[in-house]
Amino acid sequence: MMPHESLNVERLAGRYGFLERAGLLPLPSHDGISIVVELSRMECATVCLPLLLLHSGADVRIIAVSMTPDFPMEVLAGQFSPEEPVIFLPYEKEEYMPNLALAHIETDFAVLVEDSMMVSPGWLSELMWTHFDDASVRVIAPRSSTERGEGKKRLHFGTHHELAEHVSYSLGRYQGEWREVEVLTGSCLLFTKELIQRIGGFDTLLQARHLMIADWCLRARQIGAKLALSEAVYVHAIQSLDRYLRNKDESKQTDGWQTYYKKWALESGRENEGHLVPPAESLKFPQPVIPLGRLPLGSPLVTAIVYGDEAWDCDELKEQWIAAREQQSYKHIRWIWIRDTLLDAAPVFPASELDVVITVRGEDAWLRALKNASALYESEIILYLSTSIHYEKRYIERVVKAITQGSADLIVSLSAEMEEAGVHLLAGGDSALTLPLERVAYKGGIVPGMISNRKFTSRQLLLHPNASLVIGYIGDLSDSKEAHP
Repeated sequence: MMPHESLNVERLAGRYGFLERAGLLPLPSHDGISIVVELSRMECATVCLPLLLLHSGADVRIIAVSMTPDFPMEVLAGQFSPEEPVIFLPYEKEEYMPNLALAHIETDFAVLVEDSMMVSPGWLSELMWTHFDDASVRVIAPRSSTERGEGKKRLHFGTHHELAEHVSYSLGRYQGEWREVEVLTGSCLLFTKELIQRIGGFDTLLQARHLMIADWCLRARQIGAKLALSEAVYVHAIQSLDRYLRNKDESKQTDGWQTYYKKWALESGRENEGHLVPPAESLKFPQPVIPLGRLPLGSPLVTAIVYGDEAWDCDELKEQWIAAREQQSYKHIRWIWIRDTLLDAAPVFPASELDVVITVRGEDAWLRALKNASALYESEIILYLSTSIHYEKRYIERVVKAITQGSADLIVSLSAEMEEAGVHLLAGGDSALTLPLERVAYKGGIVPGMISNRKFTSRQLLLHPNASLVIGYIGDLSDSKEAHP
């Protein structure tokens, strides 16, 4: 009886393997998968992207990012129809593009791959199944010539058909087989979105891509994630992009090695492919999360309360509201707009359905609305903006960074006049401290003080005398002068 049952199981596994390799089975993920492709060479990208679309299944979303300022992104994008699931992100000088792309991941799984890689049928689902074999495995890599150590496999093929035949044979023979490894370094990685949210992106101070990947994998291990190498999947590198980049700027690669040695307490010495894994005690010291570009996943939600004291006509007020929204690069904002109809008579406002518009008549009602607006949302950060100030584009982003990466409960952006006069002039008496409301932001869940009038200027926040608050100051962030930390 047992041999017969074993035969049936083996036969069913073989049939399932055939359907999977033929692309007739869906990916083991209910929301599909995102593939981030690093674009560096046009001749590689024109081969890589079509193969990814052809052999990765229907539920795939490709995010292609330019790694160099001169990459012909528009030419490449013109080769794909609008209906195809490919998004192109142009190069941005101040961003490491893979980190920026990871901030756009919405699926439970993601792949990071260089444009030098050629895939074949069955590659993606085989990698994904490893996580379901063991949920603690959150990073999986195929064998390739760009892996180091035990994952390195260098093969040569005359055609893509020969490559597909080899991979089909490998999937049939080694399907479901994988091994846990200490580090991964290659050009193709599959991982979970949950892992991105916990450890962030790649450390660009390490310069070399394989060092950034190794460092990222070690940080994953620090939170209990396992790394796996698939025995069945092989992806082919047209040419090692890592070697190409290393030859472009060897001095930067050397600096990257020194940074890696120092970060993981490794002995400095000759650059060694096998010298990437630190001793176990070095993994006990937690490494900081690397932000995912401008908008890291899990960015704090901000409630922005916008108010004005001036009397604007209809068109002017609309322009002020539109400017307040569009001039900010930070996007995780819920807007609350407060207007006094005694000061303006604009009948329609450019507010979205998620905004709150509070319309009152008269100073007393207006002030009550301003005092109570922060209670409408449960946000991590509360921030006030005045329509009389044109804020610097990254104002909210920098305020969020100051609060989340520092110890301050409340942040004040100092105007030029304040800096010239000295911060101590903000004191309103022996026991009170008054702050300009239009330059204040604080952590949600606290009530730092009372909002009141000022005789000759705008609004002020009168801090509670006995409030135990840590107040931080940052430089002027309005466009009236150059912003600085």
